[in-house]
Amino acid sequence: MEYGSRTTLHASVSALLLAAGGWVTSCTSAPVLYEHKLVDLTHAFEDRTAVGPASPPFLYERDARRRDDGRWLATGRLEGSEFSGTHIVAPMHRVEGRHGTDEIPLHQLVGPIRVLDVRSKCRDNPRYAVDVSDLESHERRHGRVPRGAAVLVRTGWDQFWSVPERYFGLDDAPRHPGLSVRLVQALCDKGVDLVGVDGPSLEPVDGDDGAVARALGARDTPGLCNLTNLGELPPLGATLIALPMKIERGAGGPARVVAIVP
Repeated sequence: MEYGSRTTLHASVSALLLAAGGWVTSCTSAPVLYEHKLVDLTHAFEDRTAVGPASPPFLYERDARRRDDGRWLATGRLEGSEFSGTHIVAPMHRVEGRHGTDEIPLHQLVGPIRVLDVRSKCRDNPRYAVDVSDLESHERRHGRVPRGAAVLVRTGWDQFWSVPERYFGLDDAPRHPGLSVRLVQALCDKGVDLVGVDGPSLEPVDGDDGAVARALGARDTPGLCNLTNLGELPPLGATLIALPMKIERGAGGPARVVAIVP
């Protein structure tokens, strides 16, 4: 069965909570979430999480101590860009009047995953722009990308996350993969709900700055950047849950992104 339509998605997610044929009447009759594999696609936020050579780092100041009365207290202070760490790019980032972070419909943040694996192309060319030919290659092997899918592009770039100068490249010579405008337009024509990548940006370093975000924003389609662990997902069959910080009219926001793998 093609794991793709929004109807199929809603049924599969509901099956995790409801027994077939009605409300759950006993714990033993209902499928449970722990019977599935959960994969964390999110980088941890650290004291100084890099967001690129031209941007100030995300800062997390900890205050963890034992008080005078002997009781433990831990808290902290956050400061940084909406586009820090694993984050969502809202459609309004580059297109006025489109959805802000808090306005993205939930159905676009929960959906069937397709993984486009282009690691071999990126090994040979660290500035590779993933194109329609890569999508066509995926569809020849795994079938047509369905409407409502979340298409996640696996470049392999997340392996360099701990080395910012390798992950982002230098300020005057960025080096990382991105997506072509042709690709995201083709995906939007297919009716996908979301596009993500395991690198620092949806934009190719040799492209028109912001063109990919404009193409996605024009169709009210959000993006995800700085994903990780895409290698633990099958090419199709997993389900995405991407929950960004709900920032009113935000252009983006840090997100916790997980996949449910049957």
